[in-house]
Amino acid sequence: MTLIAVLTLSGCATLQDAVDTVKAKLPTPTESTADTVETDTPAAEPKPAKAVAKPVRKPVAAPTAEPKPAPPPPPKPVVRSAPTPKIAGPAWLAQCADVQSAGGAVRCDADSLLARPSATVQVFTRDPALAVKGNGGDITLRPGLPRRYRFFVLP
Repeated sequence: MTLIAVLTLSGCATLQDAVDTVKAKLPTPTESTADTVETDTPAAEPKPAKAVAKPVRKPVAAPTAEPKPAPPPPPKPVVRSAPTPKIAGPAWLAQCADVQSAGGAVRCDADSLLARPSATVQVFTRDPALAVKGNGGDITLRPGLPRRYRFFVLP
């Protein structure tokens, strides 16, 4: 078709004018599809690509055979307090809230003053008002103790 147009336009001054004239007479791609396709339905518009969704897994229910009776509740465990080891030392150690022994020395934490400081008993407190110096020994201030008093019984 372009060859026919070029032959008919042989009287043009330059070849470029002939090409421009032919291009102007040719239908644009959108016009050619609209003119040639004449149907009652409009032309299909391109749809945007949809994102591919991942398949969702649904939990599969286990096949139910026969309903089982509920199991009996487990028996309650018997709570037995561990026997406190017998620590050699003064009798007042039994009144301590927490007792530990290592290397012959015994550490005792208590909320009341169970013993006076002596050569074998060191006493510490977390309360500044209770820290005193006495004839038999000192009650020393030590902040951060778990109880009001901490005793060390030395062998």
